[in-house]
Amino acid sequence: MEGAPPGILQPTSYNIVGYTNIGGGGLVGTTGPTAYPAQIMWPYNQQWHLDIQHDLFRNTVGTISYVGSKGTHLIWQRDINQLLPASAGSMQGPLLKSVQCGTLGLTGIAAQDLAVACGTPPDQFRQYTGYNNITLIEPGANSNYNALQMSVRRSVGASIFSLAYTYSHAIDDSSDRYDGGFVNSYNMAQTRGSSNYDVRHLLVLGYVLDAPFFKNTKTLAGKTLGGWQLSGMTTFSSGLPFSVTANNGSGVIAGAGVGGIGTTSLANLIGDPNAKPPITNAANITGPLLYNPAAFAAPTGLTFGDAGRNILNRPAHWNFDMGLFKKFYMTERANFEFRAEAFNVFNHTQFNNINSSISCYGGSNYSAGDPSCLDQSFLHPSSAFNPRILQLGLKFIF
Repeated sequence: MEGAPPGILQPTSYNIVGYTNIGGGGLVGTTGPTAYPAQIMWPYNQQWHLDIQHDLFRNTVGTISYVGSKGTHLIWQRDINQLLPASAGSMQGPLLKSVQCGTLGLTGIAAQDLAVACGTPPDQFRQYTGYNNITLIEPGANSNYNALQMSVRRSVGASIFSLAYTYSHAIDDSSDRYDGGFVNSYNMAQTRGSSNYDVRHLLVLGYVLDAPFFKNTKTLAGKTLGGWQLSGMTTFSSGLPFSVTANNGSGVIAGAGVGGIGTTSLANLIGDPNAKPPITNAANITGPLLYNPAAFAAPTGLTFGDAGRNILNRPAHWNFDMGLFKKFYMTERANFEFRAEAFNVFNHTQFNNINSSISCYGGSNYSAGDPSCLDQSFLHPSSAFNPRILQLGLKFIF
């Protein structure tokens, strides 16, 4: 607790007009501490699997497995000093700053949250006054993982081939201690969805090929012309999941007006995000439009949005890594090895992260797919995996 309240308090006055008015405008709460439950339940993990392995034919082994696990009492964080959210139905449609801030005639919690959403500091309304956010670290999350795993391995002389495929699904409430994907600290069940690290499909092909010629390393031909080896790994992976969040923009205020340490608001889902988007590319925006922006709209005012956590996935990607090796045999116990290795050997673009936050809302339904918003970066890629990387090496083995 050193360096945090109540040992250190740093209240800040705001709206000061002259020294004689210090303290007259209210106080911003000092930075809150990290809190822990009085009693801790130890996190634990259970794992189970069933494997069947069989010789398919000569030098070839196949394996099929069901693999499962369950995590219980895992650690998450939430804000126990978040303001209470307004009840459902307090507003109809998005919160428009120019029209509705201070003019709706709401009462109670809804009026309080509207004021905060429209710019009033929230600390004066918090349950624990004198503090802003108070992060509670507690063992409240759970997870489960189920997978079908299949593999085939074949040896031909000194060469090896392997093929492995995994179909799996990981689900949790929070993917790690610092996961900030939750929206409502008083209803953490809203965060349950695909894990941040969920990879639904994973296919890996590996091979090591030894050249079958000039195998006698005692001859001059074997020492100079033999010793070649080609290896490689080809990987197909489905993309990691992500959430579609909502930011303020186009006169719309996104968020429930409750402060907090999690995601301010998710978008509203109003259509099929996998439908064909109206355009492929936008001027001055890197990469193609990957999902249908018309499926997402501004959240209803004073709500957290209804799109859900991790409902979409980043693009799947193929990757080819290869290595070419040559051994120069000096003696029985000493040789040089030349290595030429390439990662993403075909240098094809593999998009990674996605611009997943709405900041433009157009048309009568305040959708991100309105023509006036299609020149934005929303649902375009924001980064890519590494381009081709080449490296050369020379090893002396003795």
